[in-house]
Amino acid sequence: MNDPYADAALKALQEGDPDKARKALKRALKAAPHRLDLRHALAITLMRGGEIPEALEQLDAALSAARDQADETAATMMPQLLLARAAACEDSYRPSEAEAAYREVLVHEAGNPRALQGLGHLLLAWGRLEEGLVLLREYIAAGGDGPEYADAAQGFISAVSRFVDEDLHPRNFLEAHRGSYVEFFDHHAERMEAQGWIAEAARMQRLPDGSIAPVIPDGARPYAAVRIDLVDPSNGQPGQVGDQPMVVALAGYEPLSQAMVLVDWPELPFPVWVSSICPWDQLPVQVLFGYNSDPVQAIDPIIGDWYTAGYNGEYGETDRGRFHYISDPERISPRSVLYHVDCGRAELRCIDDLLKRLEILHAPYRIEAVLLGRGFLPEQSDGLPPQITGAS
Repeated sequence: MNDPYADAALKALQEGDPDKARKALKRALKAAPHRLDLRHALAITLMRGGEIPEALEQLDAALSAARDQADETAATMMPQLLLARAAACEDSYRPSEAEAAYREVLVHEAGNPRALQGLGHLLLAWGRLEEGLVLLREYIAAGGDGPEYADAAQGFISAVSRFVDEDLHPRNFLEAHRGSYVEFFDHHAERMEAQGWIAEAARMQRLPDGSIAPVIPDGARPYAAVRIDLVDPSNGQPGQVGDQPMVVALAGYEPLSQAMVLVDWPELPFPVWVSSICPWDQLPVQVLFGYNSDPVQAIDPIIGDWYTAGYNGEYGETDRGRFHYISDPERISPRSVLYHVDCGRAELRCIDDLLKRLEILHAPYRIEAVLLGRGFLPEQSDGLPPQITGAS
């Protein structure tokens, strides 16, 4: 970068000021719209700020320009732009587009370690285990990142292979995450209860008629009542157990907590998958329906009844074990929907009950896949052909 606007953007990036960097990069691009490096830097800055649609717009514009230029600069920037686009598509639940971006990198650079590793992990998080492992082995063979990274990748491959070969039930991942989270919660709750705090208290409000009802956040579903992890009843001060979703390693398979791996749940009337990363305090629940179904309309009443049961303690004990929070439904493709649920200290049978409820829903609506935990619904199409550029 050798112009004042670009220099200001670089300085802002180095100082860790994303808002200032974003504004400076936009000014620099107005002065030099042909600069692929500036557009790439802006896209990365936008992605870090969670502005994925705008990041994709910048990347698609840069990729289109790079293909038109077809010079040495474009050839150098193309892999970086494609890798950034793959990451943005993963962040926005567009796995087929992410796969296409990774594969285009590999067409031009067969041994590109970032593409081999990224695509391998994408496929593992998409339920395509054998394909993903093949790519991670190719990543090791390429040797571009050094022996310590190769050793880590080999340990990860070995852990995945052992889990599959030993035919372990994916329920193990849920049990591990729930068990560790509940133990962590109990530790803090017991310490604070000794000081008079209350665990799992419902947020309540007094209605105009004098009755008491749960607080429903503005705009949330009517069943989305909230419980607070801990509260001091003397002044209403809330307390939270942990500030990030708790990701837990399954004993003996610790590398699987470092990246998402989907394992199928056998002997159910529709495909169910569990991710190796399924935080109990923010459990993603994704459901994919057959064609001609509105996913939100189909599932929301079922999810609402299930959440209400958990909120009221059906999966716990007299004074503990209730659901705390549920997100609004997020439509991540034309046929799929995502919820995040804070399961609190509810028992694992809440998952069994959810699956039973979905079995009833399966008859009229044809459920094609369910995923518990982080990852991408197997067989999910994001509604677009697997192309690199296009509307975002």
